[in-house]
Amino acid sequence: MHAHQTTESEKRSVPLEAIEFELALNAENIRQSGFEASVRRALTRSSGSLLFLMPVSDIPHCQRIAAILAGKGAESQLLLVLLHSDGDSFHIETAEESALKPYANVAMSYRNVLERLAGGSEATTH
Repeated sequence: MHAHQTTESEKRSVPLEAIEFELALNAENIRQSGFEASVRRALTRSSGSLLFLMPVSDIPHCQRIAAILAGKGAESQLLLVLLHSDGDSFHIETAEESALKPYANVAMSYRNVLERLAGGSEATTH
């Protein structure tokens, strides 16, 4: 009998919102509704936040990228959603593990700015 080894990805918990987002986006007709509308609708169903959405020309077989924040607080996860060149299929990867470092770094920086702004607004209201 072999013991199951836990991988690093299994040790990390995936926020429920990230799973909900992926399921909600899978239910969308991206070709008919468009990538932006589909991502926004999926985010409303999963309580996520859109950080940015932009066209890309430097990623092979990809036409658009979105950065989303799934989850809240310490449990949140920063995801990159890449629309493939067929205009219908996509894949999702974590910004922290992405090989697309320029986009991942922008997403992480943008999240940090939003967190600081949110922290600053709380400090001024108390």
